[in-house]
Amino acid sequence: MALIPLFISCFILLLGNGLINVLIPVRMGLDGMDTNTIGTVLSLYFVGMLLGAIYSKNLIKRAAHIRVFAGCVSLGAVSILICSLFSDPILWGGMRIVIGFCNACAFTAMESWLSESSTKETRGKVLAAYTAVVLSGLFFGQFFMNIASPEDSTLFVFSGILLCAAVIPMVLSRNSGPAISEVSSMSLLALYKISPLGVVSCLVSGVIYSATFNLLPVFAKDYGIVDFQLSLYVGAAILGAFLLQFPVGYLSDRFDRRTVLAIILFISAIADFSVPVLASQDILWAVFLGTAITCGIISCTYPLSISEAFDKLRQSEMVAAMGSMILAFSIGGVLGPYTASIAMDYYGNAALFYSVALIQLLLAGFVMYRMAVREALPVEDQEQFVMQGASITASVELDPRTEYIEQQPELSSEAETAVSIAETDPAAAVKMARALAMANPVLGVEVAAAVATVHGIDVLRLYEVMKEAVPDQILDVTRAVVTVRPELAYELVSKLAEWYPEQVVPVAAEIGQALPEQRVEMAKVAVEYAPESVAEVAEYYAQVLAEEHEAVRPADRDENTSEEDAASIASELWQAAPEQALDVAVVMVDALPESAVLVAEEYLASNIAETDEEASAAGSPDIAEAGQATVEYQEGEEVWSQEWTQESTDDYHNTVELVARLAEAAPEQALDMAVAVVEAVPGSAAEVASEMAGNFYESKPDDTDEPVVEVDEEQETKPLDYEDAVELVQRLSDASPENAMNVAVAVVEAIPESASEVVDAISQGDESTEGEWINSVDHKPADPV
Repeated sequence: MALIPLFISCFILLLGNGLINVLIPVRMGLDGMDTNTIGTVLSLYFVGMLLGAIYSKNLIKRAAHIRVFAGCVSLGAVSILICSLFSDPILWGGMRIVIGFCNACAFTAMESWLSESSTKETRGKVLAAYTAVVLSGLFFGQFFMNIASPEDSTLFVFSGILLCAAVIPMVLSRNSGPAISEVSSMSLLALYKISPLGVVSCLVSGVIYSATFNLLPVFAKDYGIVDFQLSLYVGAAILGAFLLQFPVGYLSDRFDRRTVLAIILFISAIADFSVPVLASQDILWAVFLGTAITCGIISCTYPLSISEAFDKLRQSEMVAAMGSMILAFSIGGVLGPYTASIAMDYYGNAALFYSVALIQLLLAGFVMYRMAVREALPVEDQEQFVMQGASITASVELDPRTEYIEQQPELSSEAETAVSIAETDPAAAVKMARALAMANPVLGVEVAAAVATVHGIDVLRLYEVMKEAVPDQILDVTRAVVTVRPELAYELVSKLAEWYPEQVVPVAAEIGQALPEQRVEMAKVAVEYAPESVAEVAEYYAQVLAEEHEAVRPADRDENTSEEDAASIASELWQAAPEQALDVAVVMVDALPESAVLVAEEYLASNIAETDEEASAAGSPDIAEAGQATVEYQEGEEVWSQEWTQESTDDYHNTVELVARLAEAAPEQALDMAVAVVEAVPGSAAEVASEMAGNFYESKPDDTDEPVVEVDEEQETKPLDYEDAVELVQRLSDASPENAMNVAVAVVEAIPESASEVVDAISQGDESTEGEWINSVDHKPADPV
């Protein structure tokens, strides 16, 4: 309901713009201006749009949203009324710049307001509603051309009235405008290096969009499409721009986006060539249909170019890149009407569609070139197509694909007062927070969080005071204070655990999900104060990390730390409960198989390091007792050697169990994980090889279950297993060269049929070496243990 006044203002504003977009070129034609002049004047609108996109946010910071919207829309009304007084192309060109600037500022004010009023879940729907309001306003606005003759000033006055009326709902709204956030920028060259096709297609979309939608009335006049028929004709173009986004968006999300773009460009070019031919034959319904198709595809080129660029960008770069996308589109918008009008001046008004077709074919060629030099992104990894109107700015803050930054609510007057006091008298501010919390717990939580941000405040003392004042609200206080002071999360939750041990696990989990950088600390504090919750905490974080890893975009994978987080959290958990270490590792790897190698390395680093330290301490003779007899020392050395050998054997068995369980949880990462284990514990190479080879043998199809119909099928299944066995031997031998022979023997024992392939691969054609390997395989040495 809060957005209804804004949508009403937006609809009325676009009604006026829809009328102006048709009125200006029609009136200039009636005044006898040549096509080149008309195109030049229409191009200047995008100069104003570009200037508005650059300076609008500075204006809003200075004068706020409502004033900027009201002032710019009113200035736009003044400019169109001035056009009614004088029919001069230079004056009209200047007024077009003004209208473009005013519209850009108005759109920025509306979109930032919509963004502030929407959540991460609703902003996509808000953007869809906004786009529908814009296109419907443009569609219905140009029908006002029929209420009076364009030769007099009535339509200019009516346009001014509509623009002024658009101010009323916004000004009378009770809502205050949101704050404007700073946005970093990305240069056009930097964006081009990341996504050449995205930039080029955005530039071309500006050219063909501005040329077509601005010069359609000029083309229509040559073929007798005037008055109400002109409104229907332009309406068909706008309707096509709206309707075709649904099928094109559907196809681009299910097939390679570049292929879809190339195909629709060819279709549009065919429609472009057919429209003038059909118009010369006076087949109006076909002209309307062809125009709707080509204008719909032209309008889809802009959101497709954004989606193509977003496919290659990290999510944190999207907002910055949109500035360059707007620049490219605006440059195209300036060039489009001017270049098309030159062609129309030389070759007739039919050249509008011919020139657009030529540009689309050139873009299609560039698309095919990019398809040849850059591999396609998997369809499931493509960004979702989002319907947008090219007639408005990029709506980047509403785009559901961009990184969502939650708007921080303004502080209450009490919170602002407490912050001011805290800067000079921290103790008084803490007392004020306590008093407010006792009177109004909800307000007290806000004030406590605000005071905690002030430098010099003892946050832990503030936290204790709030616990004494409002013990029932301490969970809310914890969340609020941790949000503004995340570096104190561990200390604050530790305090909470001392007071309410039963609450520490859910609170730590909630904070860990909201603040990913604090997850390791939250897992640590949870198991410190609730050791029995190790399994529960492991399962929770494993599921959270798995969901986040699944949602990571391809361009963001280099920055994704889910695998490292899984290993770090698992390490904290098994330090608190060593007896559950292996179970924790399996839980993590089962939820996030990609973390198998890191989890295994972390597990071995924690456990083997401790064993090595103990062994080193037990094996080092005391220097102070260096005078003992040599015989006694040797006897002690032998006893230690036996104990160390037993500990090493236990380590090997634990290592094999680790490999077995993690390989079962993450079969695709099993070999990489086994290599990492052998690199950490080289002496376990043979045991690990035997376990892995056993897994290969078990996974091999059982020929006894079903009769083999053809011998070739049986032969096709064996080499695959043998290739796995050979790769296992090679990689484990590289990881532990001194145990290479034992690795090969272990694998051949598990899969006897692989002996020939294993020996051939290891010996690499050296007959003497091959003989040694064959002899080793035939005569396996006895187990030293």
